[in-house]
Amino acid sequence: MNLFKRVRIDRLFFRSFASFLSILLLVFTWISYSMTSRELANTSSYYQQDMLNELNKQIDIQLKSIEQMSLAASRNMNTIGYDPFEMDLFEKFHRKDDMLRMLASITYSTTMVQSIYLYIDNPSQTDPQAPVQILDMAHVREEPWYPEIQNSDFTWIGERTLPTYKGPQQFISFARKLYNNSDKYYGLLMLNVKASAIESMVRGETDGKEKNRLLLDASGRTIATIGKPTISKDDLQLISSKDIASDYIHLPVNRGEGALLVWSKVRSDWMLIEITPWNDIVHGSIRLAYILVSIGLIAICIAAFFTLFLSRQFTKPIRLLLARMGRVPATGAAIDLPTDYENEFGSLFNGYRRQMERIEELLQSLQSQHKRKREAEILALQAMINPHFLYNTLDQLNWIAIDSGQEKISTIVSLMGKMFRIGLSNGETVIPIRDELTHVECYLQIQKIRWGDRLTYSIDTEEELKDLYISRLTIQPFVENAFIHGFHGRRAGEVHIALKRKENELEIIISDNGVGLKLDWDIPKPRKTGGYGVRNVMDRIAAYFGEPYGVTMRGREEGGTEVVLRLPVLHNKTEVEEAFHVESTYY
Repeated sequence: MNLFKRVRIDRLFFRSFASFLSILLLVFTWISYSMTSRELANTSSYYQQDMLNELNKQIDIQLKSIEQMSLAASRNMNTIGYDPFEMDLFEKFHRKDDMLRMLASITYSTTMVQSIYLYIDNPSQTDPQAPVQILDMAHVREEPWYPEIQNSDFTWIGERTLPTYKGPQQFISFARKLYNNSDKYYGLLMLNVKASAIESMVRGETDGKEKNRLLLDASGRTIATIGKPTISKDDLQLISSKDIASDYIHLPVNRGEGALLVWSKVRSDWMLIEITPWNDIVHGSIRLAYILVSIGLIAICIAAFFTLFLSRQFTKPIRLLLARMGRVPATGAAIDLPTDYENEFGSLFNGYRRQMERIEELLQSLQSQHKRKREAEILALQAMINPHFLYNTLDQLNWIAIDSGQEKISTIVSLMGKMFRIGLSNGETVIPIRDELTHVECYLQIQKIRWGDRLTYSIDTEEELKDLYISRLTIQPFVENAFIHGFHGRRAGEVHIALKRKENELEIIISDNGVGLKLDWDIPKPRKTGGYGVRNVMDRIAAYFGEPYGVTMRGREEGGTEVVLRLPVLHNKTEVEEAFHVESTYY
């Protein structure tokens, strides 16, 4: 059953409009929630990455200092000559006393190291309250972390509880094997670092919210934790497999509550991970979604009331008009109207709808044809400047010049090859300004080889402008024009290029001290080759952007020529498509 043929227009209009508003509200709310959630996640991850990178550097410095202390202590022990295997009791006592004082000085020099354990076989008794204790090596072999030190000379041991004079406390230890001067393994040196000190570094500056962070060593073992972080082995393996030193991933909701996982392993042996529950990230988005839904429901109710009132007011005169029209004999196009519609909507608007559909098809066809035509013109203009075969030929010439010992020719050919590489740009019509300036500077360096000290040039621009985009081969034709026409017959020349940004407009100024412009410079002259470079740029700017952008050429009071290019500020390639309007040319 076709509703448009049987349902009254006022009821159909009211129900359709109410349904449309409801669907539009849901779609708009979902899009807003998705976009704000994504932006919040990106912003949070960017901030967290910077924070973790800085913390990771600080942690790496502190923990490397602990490792260096351990290494220095082991070497100093060899210097002292304490060897439990090959000393008499008197000598062993004095050297032990020297060794204990040396190790105790480490605990006094830094607040992070609480105590030092020296594990050897058949140890002598030490004060249990002293910062340095000598313990039995047999106890170490029973520790769960002992297999980790068996396979290496040193290792970090995760958080564990050790007795102190203040009671049991949490420590993170660094263990290193000890060898005597005969390279005989005789013990284990362990520096016990306060877990609170490392956790304080992992925590960093806090904004009042508890963080969920993990500190892992190069082997993926957990060294310290903050908050209640939970991460699966699969997620940890996924992070470890990535070559990126700092990044983030969004764990989907179907793998738990969902979370934002940010990590940092920048130039260190440590990996710092922060896990933020996804609900904390999107809390603001959910609240915004509720507000939008509430406002939308109120708007739907108000719109529905006025829609019902207006639909009845509009359909009343339409029914009266149709009643009058039914008394008039059908003539002309009225014969072609469909007869199966039973309401006013079909009788009045069916023919008009078909007419508008046809007009729309014709308009879209014209727009598509015009866009293809303009794109073809632009590609044709680009093809005039970028013959690909020349780059291959220059490459061969470069090798010939190198083999012949012609360094200047090799340099010129190499620079020209670089120019053509940028000129080709893999078929891209828009390139970064950085590449465009490189192309121009290559050309100026070629001219510098020819002119020597008689040529001076400068390129003045801010670094941030180099990341903007420009149509390729926009500046070079004007610089080339200065050499061909401006410096013709002269022994010296100056070229200055300056890029400035004025709000949403980019201004490029190219000036020289040549002979200046002729009176008839802007009148096209027929020539078989060349002369199309400047005109090519003007045509491309007109095709891409139109008014008010373009090229202005004028003479300088002090002599020479000044060219001013006005272009829009383009942050990415897609903005060129947005600036390319069909309507701006014909409609």
